[in-house]
Amino acid sequence: MENTLSLNYYYALRKRYEAQIEEAKANLALYFSTNHLAAIGEHSDLLAEHDKWIEVLANATDKLQTLDSIFDRNNMKIIL
Repeated sequence: MENTLSLNYYYALRKRYEAQIEEAKANLALYFSTNHLAAIGEHSDLLAEHDKWIEVLANATDKLQTLDSIFDRNNMKIIL
């Protein structure tokens, strides 16, 4: 039971970080595109928006890598 609970949290965290990565990539693709400037017109500080999504991407990527570094895929358990 404990192992199942640990795996549930592992997979939930993994999916959370993967979703954050995809959201950041989608927003960065929009902000770096010159074809969709009207869609981002409500943001007056585009540099801050770019920086915000780079930070989200970096944090989620780092968290996902850290999570994977403490998960033993052979034994399907967290190792700390």
